[in-house]
Amino acid sequence: MGVVESFNVKMCMVSSAAEAAEQILRVDNIIKCAPRARPADRRPC
Repeated sequence: MGVVESFNVKMCMVSSAAEAAEQILRVDNIIKCAPRARPADRRPC
């Protein structure tokens, strides 16, 4: 059982690392995008 459990833990770690890398790349792409144009606010604060 010890070998199988160790393998499962390592597979989970690799999967989690891949998901974390994907999220970092998504956030990086969002930050690179230009801000969307917003209409001028006609109401002063």
